[in-house]
Amino acid sequence: MHTLFVREHNRLAKEIKHKHPKLSGDEIYLRARRIVAAQMQVITYKEFLPVLLGKKALSKYQGYNPNIDARISNEFSTAAYRLGHSLLSPKILRLNKHGKETRHGHISLREAFFAPHLLTKQNNIGPILRGLASQRCQNLDVFIIDDVRNFLFGEPGDNGFDLASLNIERGRDHGLLSYNKTRIALGLPAAENFSDISSDPEFQNRLKTAYKNNIDEVDLWVGGLAEDHVKGALVVEIFYAILKDQFERLRDGDRFWYENTFWGKELKKIKKTTLAKIIRRNTNVGKELQKNVFIVKNKDLYSH
Repeated sequence: MHTLFVREHNRLAKEIKHKHPKLSGDEIYLRARRIVAAQMQVITYKEFLPVLLGKKALSKYQGYNPNIDARISNEFSTAAYRLGHSLLSPKILRLNKHGKETRHGHISLREAFFAPHLLTKQNNIGPILRGLASQRCQNLDVFIIDDVRNFLFGEPGDNGFDLASLNIERGRDHGLLSYNKTRIALGLPAAENFSDISSDPEFQNRLKTAYKNNIDEVDLWVGGLAEDHVKGALVVEIFYAILKDQFERLRDGDRFWYENTFWGKELKKIKKTTLAKIIRRNTNVGKELQKNVFIVKNKDLYSH
């Protein structure tokens, strides 16, 4: 994704230079950077968040509010936004334009850490982006794939770190409140029994065992993975509350928010940005890519 957006930045820089040949290098860079930032905001808020939180999760934008604190909360960065660690799959798909596996094959996640040659010498980023757009994420739950539970950042063939343990320890190092105390702070009712956290008996029993039947000891990240999902969203109630608050503050407290800094035709053009368009513009991926890359066209395709 970094490579993709560097390419988009450079594409814009060439376009700006062609239209305004008298601009300095710094001026061209800053104009391109400003547009790329706006594109990322549009993609995040118009494509990604409606899938993650539901279509009408966020309040309507009312303009920049200088009284809003747009900083990142500890609960967001250290717990809630680490929800993606549960969504990972053990295999990175590499597909050709016909949706078939490339001659170089798919890649296991554990073999992809610190392995840029898999991009530079094997078909570049196009096949991976096709694969990402074709593969369903795993369920948001308390289960983590082995590739990051035992092999995180390890050399091929060697053991690595345990991401789940790192997340739990990081939350404690950062002084996060417990799962129940965070619910109370957010205005949500505290869980009195493990069945209040999850309706799944297996989750309940595993939590009871891990926390020695003391519900008030449950870590925020763990409890947030175990909860039942909010209707129409991929996330659970406590993470929903944290994410909604964070992304609204990031938008409303940002004086450089794209709707506050672009006007007229330029704003209209930026609002039409999609991640699919940026991928098509900067790779060999073409019309085989669906319009919304966050939603798999065939729900039964590559669901492993």
